[in-house]
Amino acid sequence: MINVLIFFKIEGLIVSIIDSPATEQINRILILGWGLIGDLFIRVPLIEAIKKHFPNSEITVVVDPVCVMVLKNHPACDHVIPFSRDKHPLKKYLKNYISQAVALRRQRFDLCINLYFGGSSVFLTRVINARIRVCFDHTPALCRANNVLTPLPLFCGNWTLDLARMLIPLGIPLNSIRRGTSYYCSEGAKQFSTQFLAKNDSQIVAINLGAGADEKRWPVECFVELAVKLNREYGLKPLVFTNPGMEHLADEFISAYHRHGEAIHAPLMSIDHVAGLMLQCDYVVTGDTALMHLAFALKRPTLALFTYTRPETVGPEDTRYVSCFVPGKKDKDACGNLKGTTDIPLDKVYHGFCDLVKLVSNETVGG
Repeated sequence: MINVLIFFKIEGLIVSIIDSPATEQINRILILGWGLIGDLFIRVPLIEAIKKHFPNSEITVVVDPVCVMVLKNHPACDHVIPFSRDKHPLKKYLKNYISQAVALRRQRFDLCINLYFGGSSVFLTRVINARIRVCFDHTPALCRANNVLTPLPLFCGNWTLDLARMLIPLGIPLNSIRRGTSYYCSEGAKQFSTQFLAKNDSQIVAINLGAGADEKRWPVECFVELAVKLNREYGLKPLVFTNPGMEHLADEFISAYHRHGEAIHAPLMSIDHVAGLMLQCDYVVTGDTALMHLAFALKRPTLALFTYTRPETVGPEDTRYVSCFVPGKKDKDACGNLKGTTDIPLDKVYHGFCDLVKLVSNETVGG
């Protein structure tokens, strides 16, 4: 059994590393990746870096059921296991939790990396009992459950790079982690999108209206006004996605836009089919939601409206995108930075889109 290792910061650097003999024998890796779809997309570059560092290993990722499709076709993942954290009803939850934890323990993992580091992960980590267990050190429970600990970052910069600090003890340096995620669309979804858009002969701008929180939603009427301007100036036809639990938003858009022209209404569908449609679109306009991360993952030219969170936390370096952000007046994040506001002027968003068009045009001309 590997000894407990705790890594201390000296001038901002983590200075210890696991002895190489311990990491040379890593064949089976478990990654705890619970969280929302956007959270998992932020972690994808880390999974890719782990696979690159341990190319012969077999990687299993535990995710919430809604997130399975994010990794289902990803070549870095050998197994993606849906593991529900829904505690209702409690008896069913406990039965499933224990049975899945025992099944994972039987696989005798060499390495467990806890990229979730929430309360639900402590018991699972202890039951699985991988030889090397890596996590942050910010709670006594995590310190007891894991034997390789790194200091919890402040999460004031790019969240992917901050999470990647957990991998430094494994010999994976921060400069090997890219700021940008990936998604591998199925061939079935690509065929679906081709058939769905078979009668369309216009360039398309995909519009995502929904978000899990009200403060992340730019008003529908503003999206409609933007779509009218984009159709008039660039000849772009809007394709509007339908969000689960927020179907009324797409209905409102279609009803309002109908007076100005034709829009494509994409019904509620799987994230894989959404990805297939995005690949057919010329541009994407979205708030900071799961579909924004999907657009980044597919490398689609994206205008991202940050109405609450800040662009620097998730902005990719490998995707053509432009962010629109207006600081609010009161709310600040844990780092003391002002959060955004939904009051982003239409002109600012339109000019942001014009900048995106120029960015795409310049790259096209440059080859």
